[in-house]
Amino acid sequence: MEKGTMIDNRYQIVRLLGEGGMASVYQAYDTYLKRDVTLKMIRFDIKDQPEALQRFQKEAKAATTLVNDHIVQLYDAGEADGNPYLVMEYVAGMDLKSYIKEHFPIPYQEVVDIMEQILAAVSAAHKAGIIHRDLKPQNILIDDKGQVKITDFGIALAQNKFGQPRTKEPVIGSIHYLAPEVTRGQSASEKSDIYALGVILYEMLTNQVPYQGDTADRIAYQHAEEPMPFVKDFDPQIPQPLENVILRATTKDAKDRYFSTADMADDLKTSLSKRRSAEGRFVPEASDETKLVTPDWNSHPFVEDDPEELADEEKDDVEERIIDFGQKGYSVKEIAEQVDRTPKFVREVLDKNGIKYRSKKKWAVLAIVLLVLAGAIGAYTYARNTYTSIPDVTNMTESNAKSKLEDAGLSISSTSTTSSKSVDKGDVIKVSPSVGRSIKRGSSVKLVISSGTDTVSISDYSGWDYSKAANQLTNKGITVKKKTEDSNSTPSGQVMSQSVAAGSQVDPGDTTITLTVSNGPKSITLPDLTNKSQSDVVNWANQNNVSLAFNVVDASQPSGTVVGQDPAAGSKFTIDKTLTVKISSGTSAAASSSSSSSSSTTKTN
Repeated sequence: MEKGTMIDNRYQIVRLLGEGGMASVYQAYDTYLKRDVTLKMIRFDIKDQPEALQRFQKEAKAATTLVNDHIVQLYDAGEADGNPYLVMEYVAGMDLKSYIKEHFPIPYQEVVDIMEQILAAVSAAHKAGIIHRDLKPQNILIDDKGQVKITDFGIALAQNKFGQPRTKEPVIGSIHYLAPEVTRGQSASEKSDIYALGVILYEMLTNQVPYQGDTADRIAYQHAEEPMPFVKDFDPQIPQPLENVILRATTKDAKDRYFSTADMADDLKTSLSKRRSAEGRFVPEASDETKLVTPDWNSHPFVEDDPEELADEEKDDVEERIIDFGQKGYSVKEIAEQVDRTPKFVREVLDKNGIKYRSKKKWAVLAIVLLVLAGAIGAYTYARNTYTSIPDVTNMTESNAKSKLEDAGLSISSTSTTSSKSVDKGDVIKVSPSVGRSIKRGSSVKLVISSGTDTVSISDYSGWDYSKAANQLTNKGITVKKKTEDSNSTPSGQVMSQSVAAGSQVDPGDTTITLTVSNGPKSITLPDLTNKSQSDVVNWANQNNVSLAFNVVDASQPSGTVVGQDPAAGSKFTIDKTLTVKISSGTSAAASSSSSSSSSTTKTN
């Protein structure tokens, strides 16, 4: 559509923002409410396709159920000349994909800030029963104030009260961010959204996606089969807990991922804390209930963003075969070999369906068990006289702990101290080897004693660059939150105030500081003041804290009428500048050609 086109006599097209497979997206101006909006209109060439129309309607329904500061809001929906459209909140800024390329490398604290906002939005959607299904940096917007907004719920999937999809859906989404189970045709879930969030966090830290290839099938295969690359191999300075957030969110088996986005947010919140600096690399628990089946990419190629019904009946078919073999008297081992599943999985299916199963070696196994039991009794008698269990001495004074250990036939080899906010100074934090461990009598153990809570002093960060202040606080183990405000006096990006006073002594692990950061002078979009009276302009300027300069010029319009402005209508304007307004003298240029023109300049606040 051309610039200036009016939609429903209300929305004026300003410019084309982009085009996708389903819709064209425009920046528009709401002439009724006097604000910029985003207008998304279904493409003319596909408007008669039922699938496209249904997906477009899904976006409207999903958006109406979601109200969150970090989700693009739906304002209106309608139809113009037979073409459905949506009117949504306009976000002045860029998408996360562009933001990463423009600002990379991004400070770790800023990465965490952005990710926390994304998680807040996705958590709100999941709480409402909505799975996004196409989370990627291109669908995450960052406005001029650093606020995150998620958009494009056009392929969102609603869940019923039992947490299962209402209908089977085709594989849709961006292949670089799709979970392994989704690439194999399984239904999307909250866990698949969590996987995509892990990939997005990977990209923010490395400026690249983890898996790349010439075809969608090749990338899908890597998601299913190849380990997630380590971000610390890209940047060794990345804290291990932050890498662990990615590794846990992107496990191949969905059961090993975070239980929810709220759990992921909780883990991310402390990922830069010094208290977690000794954390080891996350390793998922191996699952013995399912076996990864390599997909047949030739018979079921993945087509990105191209809906295609993929039947997912493998599980039901396997269970039916197990039941059939069980009814015929096959042993668990024989059935497991026939259906390519673990014996444990076979036994669970048979038990669930009330089918008795046999084992060819059960009598041999029983005999072995009896022999082992006899040996165990003898070993237990010997161990009881030779070994002892390390008693629990935590939260005891060092002297009391020593007495209890001596009663168990043990001694103390050494002690060390460390800070603790939960154990009183001088008391035992832990014993090594650990409590309950079986150890030979006469052995010695090590004690870790509490030195009490360590505190740090808070500096005055006013006037600091936000990234520098946030990094210093994070290095002290303090959690940092960011809040932005407009300011005519403080440069953009600098700290204006802090929630914890300078000089305060705080416990880093229990402290969160909010830094209020300047956005610079407030920016507004200039309205068209032409043909308004001088008094109307003054009233508008006073309401918006805009300084005015009036120039009186000869014109045919009535005296006091605005005939021009600089900058022009629609321009972005910061209120620390002065708007020049031309006012008609009421005398046409022709009528006053014989006399000198009169002009005056007035400035108002």
